[in-house]
Amino acid sequence: MTVELLLLFCFSPADSCNRLVSVEEIPRQALLYAELAARDGGDGPLLYGRMLELAGRFEEASAVYGIALGTADDPLTEEWLIDRMRGSLPLDTILVLEASVTNPGSVPARSLLLVMPEPVSHPPYQEVELLGGAFSPDSGLLVCRMDSLGPGETRRVVAFLRIVQRPYSFRPLAGIAGSGALPGLKVLLDGLEVPTEFAGSGPCLDMSLEVLRRSAGLGLEMEVVGGVVRRGDSLVFHAWDVVDCFDEDLPVDPLLWKSDSLRAIGHCPTDVIPLWDLMATGGHELSVYYPRQQAVPCISLKAAFADPPGTMLPFFGQGSRAAEALPLEDSR
Repeated sequence: MTVELLLLFCFSPADSCNRLVSVEEIPRQALLYAELAARDGGDGPLLYGRMLELAGRFEEASAVYGIALGTADDPLTEEWLIDRMRGSLPLDTILVLEASVTNPGSVPARSLLLVMPEPVSHPPYQEVELLGGAFSPDSGLLVCRMDSLGPGETRRVVAFLRIVQRPYSFRPLAGIAGSGALPGLKVLLDGLEVPTEFAGSGPCLDMSLEVLRRSAGLGLEMEVVGGVVRRGDSLVFHAWDVVDCFDEDLPVDPLLWKSDSLRAIGHCPTDVIPLWDLMATGGHELSVYYPRQQAVPCISLKAAFADPPGTMLPFFGQGSRAAEALPLEDSR
């Protein structure tokens, strides 16, 4: 009991511990505390699995999560454990992005241009490859041209991506910790509020853009990354920041920081899948360009794993929408 009390002073199990985010790696004391807590049952195994995951010991974490899953009696806990198990295992799959566009007007829509950011790999832990579909690379973007769309017609087009990703941890955070920027970044994230009103379907993009704006004062080079997050059988679009740190892109999730500060920096499980630089398209996963005099097209973006490759799973995530008018009759 005395050992557990002493360790509790430097480790807060409620939040993968905010106090420890200022260190370069997960302290041995934190893992020891989590191991002791796991022996007492309750939520202990969940805490131990999470600390193993944060320490980069993903195979061990997956095994602990599996053991805990066998005794879980709450559906939300079971879903969380399944997500953490998936996030601790390598991923090699086909991701299907399905864009839909609807012409709400009473006359045919012509010269429509659908645009997504071009997917990019995120080394050292992820490789992304465009396999095919209706979209083609064009100057750092993916574009799909539609000559005509009838009144009330909806058309769906897809892009197929090969995702090869392994769970990865940037700890020890030698680069950013050595630069002296980590304390300033922590203060910045602490000072952010989760907005009650936001531009997209969630607060993640607004918060990531605000971090990008404020980071200039810290001397950090940052960008906003977009991707998908696995939630049970769903794929949900999400946005976060990355810091250019010694030629490596260190992920920083300002929304996750509010509930799990340690997992919000330098942590790359495979249930979080980065896809592209969102600033290449002004923060939108999908945009449509159209002649100015035409009705505004309605667009949406869905994501799902092919299972088996070439088939679509039920979709639950929803991408951001953007409609932009072209000043000329014909789109480029």
